[in-house]
Amino acid sequence: MSASLFAAFCLYTATILFGNVNGECPYGWHHYGLSCYFFSTDNYNWLNAQNSCRGHDARLAEVDNKEQSDYLMLMARTLGKDHNYWLGGRDDVVEGTWMWSSTDEFFTYTDWYPEQPNNYLGNQDCLHMHAAFNMKWQDESCTTPDRYICEKIYPESTTSSPPIIG
Repeated sequence: MSASLFAAFCLYTATILFGNVNGECPYGWHHYGLSCYFFSTDNYNWLNAQNSCRGHDARLAEVDNKEQSDYLMLMARTLGKDHNYWLGGRDDVVEGTWMWSSTDEFFTYTDWYPEQPNNYLGNQDCLHMHAAFNMKWQDESCTTPDRYICEKIYPESTTSSPPIIG
């Protein structure tokens, strides 16, 4: 077996065994911080959006700080400036008590548009980045079809470096 054929075989085997060898986000996803993000072009209600993310071993995006929020807002404006996007927050358990759906942790950071959340007509329990509000947050009926943002852990952030021997 030639050296180049052997090298190709090793790369192929590593790809099969370890997935994405170079530790990048999957095709179509965007890397920021410790996460990879997918900005959908499909419109789903909140629950179907969450299920779509789970199908990609991800969750609806959960925002922890201003820098992350600014990044998601910029990307949403760039990729779909006139579209709204679902995020992973909800207050359906206790009205006004917002938590992340994947962990049930309460929000430690928010980016609400003024006078939001308002639970308009008493049925807005899901978190939404609203295009008309410059991608600031609002509460929205979970049955509204909109685009969504999935988040998964960046592959290199879950791997540890090999030990140094010598």
